[in-house]
Amino acid sequence: MSTLGALLLAGGTGQRLWPLSRKNSPKQFAPLIGSKSSFQLAVERLATRVPPVRTYVGTNRAYEPILRAQAPELPASNFLLEPCRRDVAAAVALAFFSLEKDGVTGPFLFQWADNYVKNTAALERAIDCGHALVRANPQRMVFLGEKPRYPSENLGWIELGERQGELEGMPYYGFKSWQYRPPKARCEDMLASGNFVWNSGYFVTTVEFMTAAFRRLAPELAACIEEIVSYRGTPQERSKLDELYPKAPSLHFDVAILEQLPREQAVLLQVELGWSDPGNLYSLKEALEQSPGATVTRGSVVEVRNEDSFIYNLAGERPVAAMGLNGVIVVDTPDVLLVVHKDSVRNLGELLSELGAQGHEKLL
Repeated sequence: MSTLGALLLAGGTGQRLWPLSRKNSPKQFAPLIGSKSSFQLAVERLATRVPPVRTYVGTNRAYEPILRAQAPELPASNFLLEPCRRDVAAAVALAFFSLEKDGVTGPFLFQWADNYVKNTAALERAIDCGHALVRANPQRMVFLGEKPRYPSENLGWIELGERQGELEGMPYYGFKSWQYRPPKARCEDMLASGNFVWNSGYFVTTVEFMTAAFRRLAPELAACIEEIVSYRGTPQERSKLDELYPKAPSLHFDVAILEQLPREQAVLLQVELGWSDPGNLYSLKEALEQSPGATVTRGSVVEVRNEDSFIYNLAGERPVAAMGLNGVIVVDTPDVLLVVHKDSVRNLGELLSELGAQGHEKLL
């Protein structure tokens, strides 16, 4: 079986991190934690296991200049571009069917490009273990499941099935059940049980398995994407992509593939990567905090007796002063100030829709 390949999915808009993330500068390209973007860090982490020629990026066409500037070592032809957003399943399908059309085969790691990993050595071992499991049986998908640290309502939780073995000190299990963003009480129960992991968004499988899974589990989407890629490499490639891709069914990848995947074709590798997914402003605060429930500040901030809050000042030297807040997010930028309770950050899209409706599209 050929060398491991990798697909980084970097086409999201990150609207739940607004106003830190905007349409023209999504979160995966911004240095939210440290001096490099999550996309740059993802490319760096893969470099020890995947050669640049086998590293691909699925993204929106509008983001190509940013991505190529941040990862100049990747071949230009390895950027697989959507002309518009059609949700995650279509983006994954377009990438894998494009790889198939180009004659790219064999084992592939694919992941979202907007997460962070503290323990890179553990990630490298996990990738090696996933690769070994797929070499042993190419007809399956290996999930890297992070051992949960707290009852997060913002993530997918996967229930472990029977323990099947261990590689490099990392146990792997069958796949029993899946829950996406469950209620807080349920998260607390799952954490206490010790029998669940977070879905980290890292998967190891093969190009052949993924295209077959789309054909079997999401046939309407697969047919649409296959028609598009049939023009790949021809003079009509771009025009047909622009014409047909907006008509592709808009499905979430979890619904289209993961929830329907036969249990015998899924393996869970339990890992402790120090993984975090700052998918919204509160989960970013969780990724930055030194202890659970601590208040996190960035920039010029004066704060007194605040609990479990996040105060981020990007407006320059003018300080933000806050006292007595509990579970509140404050983000001050040069053009807009956001104040939102942590329980509402998952629904930030409603506020952005209202901003657009009131003529503030330029802020989005």
